[in-house]
Amino acid sequence: MVWEHFRGRRDAYAKRLLVEALLAEPFERRTIVNPAAVFGRHARWLASRLPDFSVVATDIDPTWDRAYRIACFWKYRRLNNYSFIKEDIFQSTTKRQPAAVTFFGACGSVTDGCMDYAISSESPLLICRSCCHENIAANLEIVRRPGVLNQAFEWKNRLGERARKKSKYDGFYRSDRYMLAAYPRSRTARDLIDSGTYLQVAQNSVDSDICRFIIDLDRCLYLREHGYDVLYREELFFAARS
Repeated sequence: MVWEHFRGRRDAYAKRLLVEALLAEPFERRTIVNPAAVFGRHARWLASRLPDFSVVATDIDPTWDRAYRIACFWKYRRLNNYSFIKEDIFQSTTKRQPAAVTFFGACGSVTDGCMDYAISSESPLLICRSCCHENIAANLEIVRRPGVLNQAFEWKNRLGERARKKSKYDGFYRSDRYMLAAYPRSRTARDLIDSGTYLQVAQNSVDSDICRFIIDLDRCLYLREHGYDVLYREELFFAARS
């Protein structure tokens, strides 16, 4: 619970950074895209703070967005610059030109799919938080250790495996494009570490800040190789096109 509390604070900080960045510069593009939005909670908050921008939330399953829309109807009843689109970020074919791409905890390889979306759409800004580093390349195995956090993630991954088997959606947060051969992401890291060792890092990441940092450092290098200047701290990325 403490860890999730700090993640919530990071999300709040990332949203404030995004609002400040978009208001500080005159962007010609007026769309913000939040892939892997799940409930759309963060995207609605951004839409309420940035009325001159159109905020588009996307996810593979619209159920949770509908549930949140009903639960928070009165809070956001006058929100007319928010929309939800059912979309698999791994197979996005929609042509948008966002001013910013943002997400708040995209599990495993979904983070990498969202980053590739930002790159391919040439988004000027990417502000986001990574999550569940052990789930890269559709991995659901972790190194078991004593402790509540480790046990919670083992339980979470078991539920994820069941959901994946029962899901009516093709892929369900996995893609052949992001299997183990796709890691490491950056050319620099590929010169230093192979895919098998990278998977071991991921499987140890639940209990290790260092392992999570190694994976996110690889992502920072990948973004740098694709034309972004990147600031990173504790799972938060602030990336701007050079």
